[in-house]
Amino acid sequence: MAAFRGRMTLLAGVSFLGALLEAFFLVIVTGLGMALVSGVPTVGPFMGHSIAMGSALVLGAFVLVVRVILNLWAVRISARLTAHVTTEQRLIASHAYLGASWDVQEAEPAGRLQELLTTFVNRVTGAVTVLTQAITALLSLIAFLAASVAVDSLSTLAVVGVLSLVGTVLVPLRRGIRRRSGELAISNLAFSNAVAELGALGLEMQTFGVQTRFADRIDALTRQATERQRQVQTLSGAMSPIYISVAYAALLVGIAILGLAGFSNLTAVGAIMLLMLRSLNYGQQLASAWGALAAHAPFLDRLESTVEAYRASTASGGVSVPDAVTPLEARGVDFAYRMDQPTLTGVNFQIEAGEIIGVVGPSGAGKSTLAQLVLGLRDPKRGAVLACGVDLRKVDRAWWSSRVAFVAQDAKLFTGTLAENLRFFRDGIDNETLRRAAHQANILTEIGALPLGFDTHLGERGGALSGGQRQRLSIARALAGDPEIIVLDEPTSALDGISERLIRDTLAALKGQVTVIIIAHRMSTLDICDRIMVIERGRMTAFDSPDALRRDSGFYQNAMATAGIMPDQRA
Repeated sequence: MAAFRGRMTLLAGVSFLGALLEAFFLVIVTGLGMALVSGVPTVGPFMGHSIAMGSALVLGAFVLVVRVILNLWAVRISARLTAHVTTEQRLIASHAYLGASWDVQEAEPAGRLQELLTTFVNRVTGAVTVLTQAITALLSLIAFLAASVAVDSLSTLAVVGVLSLVGTVLVPLRRGIRRRSGELAISNLAFSNAVAELGALGLEMQTFGVQTRFADRIDALTRQATERQRQVQTLSGAMSPIYISVAYAALLVGIAILGLAGFSNLTAVGAIMLLMLRSLNYGQQLASAWGALAAHAPFLDRLESTVEAYRASTASGGVSVPDAVTPLEARGVDFAYRMDQPTLTGVNFQIEAGEIIGVVGPSGAGKSTLAQLVLGLRDPKRGAVLACGVDLRKVDRAWWSSRVAFVAQDAKLFTGTLAENLRFFRDGIDNETLRRAAHQANILTEIGALPLGFDTHLGERGGALSGGQRQRLSIARALAGDPEIIVLDEPTSALDGISERLIRDTLAALKGQVTVIIIAHRMSTLDICDRIMVIERGRMTAFDSPDALRRDSGFYQNAMATAGIMPDQRA
């Protein structure tokens, strides 16, 4: 709230002034009622002064109009404040997440950004709304108590003393609400993460016929989260009745004090009673607000700590601009996700401009990790990856990103037009460039057959396209940025023979123009490669031409034999 201190101060001032006017209005109304009952032409005395009934009526009407104006102004300030805080928090959370390094983002559960920008930011918005209500209630309570003290200090101070005792009684309840809310925040995160994971397994669920087990899992998670919610809601709901009951008792004590003191000013007694009753309403709002803030606090703490963690793990990058992206070198590169379990060890290679490089090896050997190191998405634990002699950790990130591209095994499209998917938020790419990239990716003819061509809407996440079309569009997206290096991770692993041939033709046509690195399990994809790197158990065991590997690499020979491309050397 520090950034909105000015608005908070204005809201406080407007709320306090409005409450003072409301208290003054109630005193005037009480005086008018007492004057009518008593048959006297004046209202009062209040603080030793009386005024004519006509003047009191005019004054009361004026005060009422001004109070309405101030209240509406306070509502507007509060609404604008809440909207600004929501916007600010979503910007902060999204920018922190998007600016974090890839290893941090990859480690986050599916749907984490959505959870942060919806559930958690909504909690922040709720907390701000409650806070503004609490400020209004607190200042209104102070204004009413001040007005009551001005009418009669003794009885007012007695009631205030009892109300202070009420606040002390409610402290353990607020602590319980905060503790339970912390557990609720953790349960909600677990629920969201589990549902996101299960939702991504719909095809497998239907295939294996385990819908009932999925439902049981979600039911259990739902009951766990809602039980926490029930506990928090019960404790929060108890705040108000407990407060109002004890506060009414305090009011009775105040009346008893007036009776024992033999107080006889009926107008003052009526004003004090009315002010106290109205004050109880504001006190009830304040007690409820404290309970709600205690419920929101763990979510705010979690959001703040998560944002700080993202900011502490921003993507690496420097200011250096190499003369070129190649030669691309790895010098003694080691990498490990866990210190006791190395993923890559002692990797050394040099790739020249225009080469097509294949990367093969058994599953889990470290091929995809190597691709992420080459793209600059991860930093080596030891050694360095260099572009034209410059460590990627020192290279300007925007410069590097504009010169490399990546094609994932699972081509991901977003809801939008075909042109929007090819541009991928890169506004500088014109229509002619899109056509050229589509032609290079062997997808232009199929785009031309669509109802609106490049302007055709692909539906939600491009679900109307085949796997081969999606993959070729993904390659066209990479080519649209005129990259100097393209890294492809298993680009044909799930495609039919025709789609694989089209993609292989696309990649072969790039030889000598773009440096291409292909991570592949399908050995047939590698016949266009100049050299092939073999990664086994985290080490590069060979890096040579296909002909040399057929002669010297046992893994390559076995893989080619398994694919039926060359005789099994083990026979």
